[in-house]
Amino acid sequence: GQDDCGVCYGENADMDCAGVCFGDAYIDDCDTCDADPDNDCEQLSIALDELDLVSFYALPEDNSIGNVLGGITEFEPGVLGEGFSANYVNNQWLGSILTIDPEDGYWIIVSGDTELYVEGLPTDPGTVYSLHGGSNLISYPFAGFAPLVETIPEDAQSSIIGIIAEGESAMNTEGGWIGGLMDLSGTEGYWFITSEDVDFAYNPPASGDNLTRQTKSRKMLPEAYSFAQSTQQAFYFVNSAEIDGIPLDVNDLIIAYNGDVVVGARYWYGETTDVPAMGTDGIDLHAGYSVHGDKITFKVLDSSTNSLIDMEAEGETTWQNFGMSMIKLTDKVIPEEISFSAAYPNPFNPVTMVSFSVPAEMEVQVVVYDMLGRAISELANGVYVP
Repeated sequence: GQDDCGVCYGENADMDCAGVCFGDAYIDDCDTCDADPDNDCEQLSIALDELDLVSFYALPEDNSIGNVLGGITEFEPGVLGEGFSANYVNNQWLGSILTIDPEDGYWIIVSGDTELYVEGLPTDPGTVYSLHGGSNLISYPFAGFAPLVETIPEDAQSSIIGIIAEGESAMNTEGGWIGGLMDLSGTEGYWFITSEDVDFAYNPPASGDNLTRQTKSRKMLPEAYSFAQSTQQAFYFVNSAEIDGIPLDVNDLIIAYNGDVVVGARYWYGETTDVPAMGTDGIDLHAGYSVHGDKITFKVLDSSTNSLIDMEAEGETTWQNFGMSMIKLTDKVIPEEISFSAAYPNPFNPVTMVSFSVPAEMEVQVVVYDMLGRAISELANGVYVP
């Protein structure tokens, strides 16, 4: 054939002099007209709202940090990777992150809400991820999303203890995966917590996966129980929660506290609900948030009475970054009278435990005396609530 400019073409021609794509050629997402699917470009956009855990399933050939993140420099961005960081200061990038790589995940910190636009070639679907034992911050290399039980090869799953995303997680148990993180998405980053070194390539998503994404309840939290996302996170998987012997319903809110500071919350979505607990990462916004060794406590905002109920936690509640533990919650029983328990263990060496109960707020003093009536140690002296 011959185009409008008198140029002859064959069946694999692409664009004529009038700018029309024809023959076997087609225009990809980045407006490139040719017949080669291996160089098809994709465009992606990522919504940013101050702190986000992201990854990139497509990147430009120039994947320098300045080129990939050039559209958000007015928002004073910072980037954290697995052991690396960079900040945009005085119109230049400073730090140890020089390139944005398709296999990695990144925390992106910005000063306001914005959208990051990136266009480039998609990640090789056969990319092999080499994970070391411990915590690995990686990407998901496909557009859309897919169930994690299907996209992670079965033989690799046995080496994965759990996966942590931005504010949600999944834990691998003998009975299968539990928690709120059910799918992996191409623009989100993930901490894979592994028990050993493991190599794997994701199974490509089946057609239609991005139309059937599984989600858990993510209702807007009441302002009084909201919390700020942190780069430091732990998760408590509540496999049972009852008030007066009655299980929670989907309108009941489980709230995690460090002392009197709210560090996480999740509406009950059934067995097993993953409740986040944020840690401090050195900024004022996270003042009072958890540090290693803190004990997390829990309350439930009971929708039936609109009251806040103190809960007893059965299971490990000590906070550590990337921590994941299974717990059971029951409401605290208010005692009917003042009581004091026997020491346990008894005899003891070198430590024993004693406990007391009070039915109302009152002043309490607990003192240890020897056989001669001499005060040896004051264990408690103050006002205690039921």
